[in-house]
Amino acid sequence: MPVNNSGRIVKTRKGKKGTAHQKNHRWESFTTKISKLNSLDPIRRVRRHDIDTEDLSATTSYLRAGLDKWAELNMSEGFIMFSREMSDLTESLPQIVHSEDKIMGLFVTYIEKRERESLEPLLELLTDFAHDLGARFEKHYPKSLELITSIAGMLQDVAVIEWSFTSLAFMFKYLSKLLVPDLRPTYDLMAPLLGKQRQKPHIARFAAEAMSFLIKKAGAPAHRSTSLPLIVEYAKKDLQSIQGTKEFGLYYHGLMTLFAEAMKGNGLSVHTTGPAIFKSLFLALEEPDLESRESSVWMNVICGVLTSIIHHCSSDTFPEVLDVALENAKTSVELFQQDPSKCSLRRLLLSARVLGIAAGVRKGTRVKTWTGLLMAMASALKAITKHSNLVLENEDMDVWNYLILSISIAFQYAPMDTLITFISPFMDSLTKDPLMTWFLTFCSYFSEVDAERFRSIALPYFRRSVHFSHI
Repeated sequence: MPVNNSGRIVKTRKGKKGTAHQKNHRWESFTTKISKLNSLDPIRRVRRHDIDTEDLSATTSYLRAGLDKWAELNMSEGFIMFSREMSDLTESLPQIVHSEDKIMGLFVTYIEKRERESLEPLLELLTDFAHDLGARFEKHYPKSLELITSIAGMLQDVAVIEWSFTSLAFMFKYLSKLLVPDLRPTYDLMAPLLGKQRQKPHIARFAAEAMSFLIKKAGAPAHRSTSLPLIVEYAKKDLQSIQGTKEFGLYYHGLMTLFAEAMKGNGLSVHTTGPAIFKSLFLALEEPDLESRESSVWMNVICGVLTSIIHHCSSDTFPEVLDVALENAKTSVELFQQDPSKCSLRRLLLSARVLGIAAGVRKGTRVKTWTGLLMAMASALKAITKHSNLVLENEDMDVWNYLILSISIAFQYAPMDTLITFISPFMDSLTKDPLMTWFLTFCSYFSEVDAERFRSIALPYFRRSVHFSHI
C-alpha cells in the first residue's frame, strides 16, 4: 500500500480516483491480519518452524533478524539499551536457546517499563523469540501473554493497542499447535480483556477477535470433538459465574463477538470450521439452561452470534450456517416427541426463535432456499399442537416471542410462491389450541408490519375466528 506524507499507510481504491484516506487509524480485522502472516515471514523457507533439543544445526534466527532490522528503525534510548544487552545473547540460534531464560528476563524488564517509543519493536521481537523457540516457548507463554494483554488493557494509545494486537496475532499463530488442545489457560488470561473486568468496549472486541483465531483452530476436525467443547463449556460457565455484576453486559457481548468472529472467514465467507463452532454452542445447552423461567444467558449468546453471522454473510455463504440451525430444529422436534416435557418444550421453542432470527435479520435476504426453514417451523408447530395441554400448563414459556413472532417474521419475508403451500397448515395450527390464545395478537402485529400480506394470508382466518367467537 502507498504511504502518505505523514507516514501513514492509506488504502487505495481500484478504478476510482479521489483523495487518499486521511484518518489517523484504520482497524484491520484479526482474520485479515492472520491471512497476511505468511507473506510477512521472510525466513519461513530458510529453516523449520520448531526446534528439536537435539538438533540445533539450523542457525538462522527470527529474533536476530528482527534485532538487526529494528536497530536501523528505532533510535529510542530504551530500545538502544535493550539491543546492547541482547546483542551478545543472540548471535546464533543455539545461543538463543541456551540463554532463553535471560532473554525472556530482558523482555519482561523493558516491556514493563511501558516506554511508548520502544514498545513496537519490543512486542514484535517477543513474537520473533516465540517463533524461534517453538514448543520450547511454552514456559514463557503465560508471562508473555500477561505482558501483552496488560499493555493493551492499560495504555489507551490507539497505536500501542494496534501493536499489542499484532503481537498477539503472531503469538497465537506461532503457538497454536501448543495452545489449542486446551485453551482454558489462555482463556483465563484473556477473560479480563474480554470484559470480565471493567474494560473499554473496543478493547473487549480486540480481545475477542484475537482469541477467535484459536477458537477457529479448536473447531478443526482434529480438535472439534475434544478441545472445542472443552473451551465452549468453560467460557459458558465463566460467563454465568458473573451474572448480576456490573461487568456482565460487556463480558456477554465479548463472548458473542468471540464466537461470531471465530465463525467468520475472509470477505463474506464462513470459515470452514464455522458450522462446527455454531453447532458446539447448541451442544453446550444443558437442562438448567432450559428450566429457567427467564431466557437463559447461553440462549441469548447463541442468538447474538447468529445475528452477527447473518450480517456478515451473503445468501451464498449463509446456507451452511442455516443448515446447523435446521439440524438443531429437527433434533429438538424429535426430542420433544420422544419426551414431551417442559425442558424439551423450551428447547423446541428456542429452535423456533433461532429460525425466526434467520428469517428476519436483513429481511431474510440471506436465506437462499426457504422451503427447509418453513418445513422446520411447520414441524415445530405440528409437534406443539399435539401436546396442547403441556403448552397451556406452562404459561411462562413466552410462546409469543419464541414461536408466534418467528412465524410472523417468516410470513413477512418468505417468497410468496414458496410460502403459499404452507399457509393452510400454519394458519390451522394458529387458530386451534394451544396457540389460538395468541392468534389475535398475531393478527394485530402482522397487519401493522405488512398490511398487504396480512390481507392475502391471514384476514380470511381472522374473520372466521371472529365469526366463531360470536356464535
